[in-house]
Amino acid sequence: MFAPEQDVWLEPLQLGVHNVSVPGLSPLYPGVRCDAKGWICQMTTGEAEINAATSTTALFFSDSFDFRKTYFLIAGIGGGNPYRVTTGSATFARFAIQSALGYEMDIREAPSNWTTGYWAFGTTAPLQYPGYSNWYGTEVFELNTNLLGRVMDLVKNVKLNDSSDAQAFRSQWPFAPANAYPTIVQCDTTTSDVWFTGTLMAEAMGNISSAWTNGTAKYCSTAEEDNATLMSALRATLAGRLDFGRFMLLRTIVNFDRPPPGLTTYQSLESNQQGFEIGLQNIFMAGWPVVKEIVYDWKNWEMGTAPPTNDTAYGDVLGVLRSNGTVPHGVGTDLNTTKRGY
Repeated sequence: MFAPEQDVWLEPLQLGVHNVSVPGLSPLYPGVRCDAKGWICQMTTGEAEINAATSTTALFFSDSFDFRKTYFLIAGIGGGNPYRVTTGSATFARFAIQSALGYEMDIREAPSNWTTGYWAFGTTAPLQYPGYSNWYGTEVFELNTNLLGRVMDLVKNVKLNDSSDAQAFRSQWPFAPANAYPTIVQCDTTTSDVWFTGTLMAEAMGNISSAWTNGTAKYCSTAEEDNATLMSALRATLAGRLDFGRFMLLRTIVNFDRPPPGLTTYQSLESNQQGFEIGLQNIFMAGWPVVKEIVYDWKNWEMGTAPPTNDTAYGDVLGVLRSNGTVPHGVGTDLNTTKRGY
């Protein structure tokens, strides 16, 4: 999404031997960088949802590439929920939730029994499920859980980088995993152009993630771009350009979404939590085993991994991939119900 996330891949994989200019990419990152064989390529979207949506749409619809069997790894840094991760942790998501899409009221002006000033369109209070008729379609994406299972099996023994400085900051937390060594975790991410922070905001976003997925999502990381990228991917899938079922979402944690005991929210935000460098390093540490396995064992990956055929919300919250027949039939998903089988 921006240069530091990009740079961790360039030298190890010698990306940039081939550069492909693509009209419509970010002016800051106008080209796709590929290795000598053209097997591995990288693009950088630019930060926040508008950049991500515009750049990835330009890429996916470019005639310079045939993406019909391509795997995509969205790989970036983010904030983290101390009850699920710590700085340096690497997270692979099943769900991406656009948690800031809805109504907002300053909590100081909200009804006294409200715990947050955020509530969904079409509802009358926080944590109510919006229902099908109120979705825009970008609020929740579910990735291919069968592919996710294969990915988690590949990385289960990966040891991540850490630093004594990051450990020192984490020691302020009196519980694990916040004060523990970073590991690879399967949990879920929120998308918001606002960099929210603080216990009340973080709990609100976590509760929204749970409510909008009927209690299924496990909120652990924050991001700006993921729902935008996934919407572009879904529309390109509908156009026959690529396969949404080959997308993976990796976020590593560089800071906490709320303060540790003894610090105010502002003090925590302004402090150096020492997670930035290890978070960047661990993008590659967690991502490379997956990229390497797919590229160098292609015969076992070429045909793809079919998403579950049971009643899940694979794709977007409106279920358009299933209703358009781009995944196996017979899933029994009722798009008119307010609970879509997460």
